[in-house]
Amino acid sequence: MANIELRLYRYFVTLCEEKHFARAAERLNISPSTLTHQIQKLEKELDARLLSRKTKMAVQLTETGARFCEVARDVLHHATEAELNVRKAARGEIGSIDIGYLVSASSCGFLPKVMSNFQKEKPGLELNLRIGNSAALIDALAKRELDVAFITPPRQYPPELTGYTVFRQPLALAVPRQHWASRGKGPVNPAALKDELFVVATIESDLGFVRLTDAVAELGKFVPKVSRRALGMSSILTHVAMGNGIAVVPKAMSAFNMPNVIYRDFEGFNKKTFPLVFVHRSSEASPATRAFIEFMARHKLKGEQSKETVG
Repeated sequence: MANIELRLYRYFVTLCEEKHFARAAERLNISPSTLTHQIQKLEKELDARLLSRKTKMAVQLTETGARFCEVARDVLHHATEAELNVRKAARGEIGSIDIGYLVSASSCGFLPKVMSNFQKEKPGLELNLRIGNSAALIDALAKRELDVAFITPPRQYPPELTGYTVFRQPLALAVPRQHWASRGKGPVNPAALKDELFVVATIESDLGFVRLTDAVAELGKFVPKVSRRALGMSSILTHVAMGNGIAVVPKAMSAFNMPNVIYRDFEGFNKKTFPLVFVHRSSEASPATRAFIEFMARHKLKGEQSKETVG
């Protein structure tokens, strides 16, 4: 049966529905003699009698023919489904996309909103999410373990990658509950932090990326003193909770109710923002990923050059 041409299944099913060679041939846009020849070819390949003639043109199915008609319908259905799925995949309507992201991209609400809106437009696409730090996500993109990512902007993109800013958010201070900066209602003067110990990202995870602590230090005109380096925001906040120092974090991180950690604004916190960039391969071939890239192009921020950022 594997060698039977698909058109023979279609011819036979049409004949089963019409039970008449002339009417079936008309639907198929072929001559009755051609249809007769093709059905005979099908019976020969199956080595089975599928029809019995009532008249020259009218036919009825044999028991074997009736069973084969059910099989033929299934074959045509699956063939149609397969063709439809291929066309959808080629248009980027079905498939999967592996997306890397920073925890702050989720906590600020940007990523959930973007994912929800995209899935409304492309419900057939599966979105697989992977959290990580910027350096690890860039590496995964380069190794093709991810398709796209939401990260902090590198000072220079690897040759095969490109990206642009899609969101900005202000910064905040994370301090232990017993710290003096946890008290009061107004914003903290950055200059008052010059003697504080800061918890910052590790060299490995922060190499080539913006450094949040430097943004506040620049406002306060001091060189920050580093007490600990940690991999990832959750580790940084854990050190803050332990009393090992204070940290500068995206304000969205205040949504994480870390015990013993208080979040405070600082003077000028709107001047220094935390940019989130969307990164992808420049020569992406996957239709599904290209659909997501085209969708994200709508979120590219413009007219931001005059704003001071942490970069």
